[in-house]
Amino acid sequence: MGIGVAQPLQLKRAAGRPFPRDQFAKPRPGMSRNALMGMGLWGLLWLGYNTGLGYAIDPTYANTTVNLVHAIRAFFPILAAWISILIIFTRSKRLFPWIMGPLGLMLLYAITGLASSATISIDPRDALYMGANYLAIVLVLLAIVMVEDPLPDIRLVLKFTWIVGTMITLSLLGAIPYLHAGSLAEPEAGSVGPHAYARKGVIMGMPSTRNTGFARYAAMTALVALPGLMRKGKLRVRIAWGIVFAASLYALVLANGRTEMLAFVACLGVILGTERAKRVVYFLVGTGAAILLGLRGFYSKFFLFITRTGTVDLTLTGRTRLWEGGWRILGESPWVGFGFQADRFYLGEHLHNAYLHVFLQSGFLGGGAILLGLLIVWYYLIKYFLIKQPADKSLIPPEIPAIFLFVTISSVTESTFAYFSAAWLLSAPIVAYVVALNRHLHRISAKSAQERAQRIRLERRNSRDLRNPLNLPPPTPAGGAPN
Repeated sequence: MGIGVAQPLQLKRAAGRPFPRDQFAKPRPGMSRNALMGMGLWGLLWLGYNTGLGYAIDPTYANTTVNLVHAIRAFFPILAAWISILIIFTRSKRLFPWIMGPLGLMLLYAITGLASSATISIDPRDALYMGANYLAIVLVLLAIVMVEDPLPDIRLVLKFTWIVGTMITLSLLGAIPYLHAGSLAEPEAGSVGPHAYARKGVIMGMPSTRNTGFARYAAMTALVALPGLMRKGKLRVRIAWGIVFAASLYALVLANGRTEMLAFVACLGVILGTERAKRVVYFLVGTGAAILLGLRGFYSKFFLFITRTGTVDLTLTGRTRLWEGGWRILGESPWVGFGFQADRFYLGEHLHNAYLHVFLQSGFLGGGAILLGLLIVWYYLIKYFLIKQPADKSLIPPEIPAIFLFVTISSVTESTFAYFSAAWLLSAPIVAYVVALNRHLHRISAKSAQERAQRIRLERRNSRDLRNPLNLPPPTPAGGAPN
């Protein structure tokens, strides 16, 4: 009887708990095989970056060791895609739920672009190669998430790719004193100084990066380092993050990328806004800092930096003319586009707009699919990172929405998520992460509802037992049968 009394009290205390225990991430002993596999496949994708099919088809590619290495690297993403297909086949029973969402829409974009590359493109060989590289990103993500609980694994893949981005940022920054004229260009009007990397010359057999590419590396690294600096933890870890943040911020200023600088400033607000308990404090401090900057004349100098001349260029340095040309060409094949690399083949240069680029490569069918997928990702990001935050804050690190916002903004003047790019390699796992987060929280919510219903049933049964501890039959009315 004593146990019967104590159990309802214990259940009532449990019923009053605001969050289920399973909502908190349980650390795994070591690293799972799926996480190691995911990082290995993502590493193959990175090894295929900044090379191309030209190294392999050049008849003299084997004459130098450097060209031979780049020719071999060119096929690493395709190798990653093949391995991923084998893994997906072994886990095929879990495939359907994952393709019914952003990853499936990304897959539709890639497949439509590949079909256009094979049938419409004026250079199907290069178009198919770039399309296969893009498809490899989607296949690797699908291979990683098709397990029971992929959330910790995809988080490790995110950390891995951001470590790669940090290494590239610091390497490019450290190489500037040794490259001299090959890495620094003369300052433009309104610039704070000479901008680093103008894609002139060749470095180790590869085309040199542009200053905007360097700026994207630097900005993303800074956005990853800042939350690490702000988090509570060991002092030496926070000092290390502080050093990385300062170096990447200096690299961002040195790169002189205007869109990247604007996007970085906007992303700082996201990082501060995800801290619900400190939003008011951050807002007041930010307002005070903005007023002080205005008094020091910062905004007029920043406007000169963004415009370079002090007047607004409505053509965005000629980009709008390119966009008009892209829209005209798209009218000839609006539904499926012209395949990957269509801007190079039909316009003769980079389109500089991911939102238009996806339509040009994959038409309204594929381009509309990936844009819808990105909208779904943003819905999850706003829901879980800003509005309806889970109890376990480790599931919603602020660098995730900040990085994705950076890519979203910079895609207005660059083709980040439209093709196989470094920016997309740094951010594409976020798509898989937020989908896995949504599934994880829904599963926990369903389990919590089931446990709550079970507790109510137990409480009712124990309440009846307390009213009738000896389990006696109901009393019989006088002169009649039992009721």
